[in-house]
Amino acid sequence: MPICQKCEEKWNWIQTIKTLFRLKCPYCKQKQYESASSRVRSGMVTLTFLVVILPLNSLLDVSFGMGLVIGIIMVILILALYPFILTLSNEEEPYW
Repeated sequence: MPICQKCEEKWNWIQTIKTLFRLKCPYCKQKQYESASSRVRSGMVTLTFLVVILPLNSLLDVSFGMGLVIGIIMVILILALYPFILTLSNEEEPYW
């Protein structure tokens, strides 16, 4: 779970999901940024899901409706895992 770099409070899963798009600490109200390593990890998780699902989709000849359901389930899984991957920074970091 992410830890605020300003007040060093650990966020729980619900707090992280609630502040997902603005990343403001629920304790000290300071703006936090996703660290570069966290962005790379979250991209790798998303890419892994795509690399696994896309070939399965073509091999199993899944219909459009079923593909849409699988896509929605994947988005929910990625969002559910995101708080465990997220690390915070006080300032915005470049990717490399």
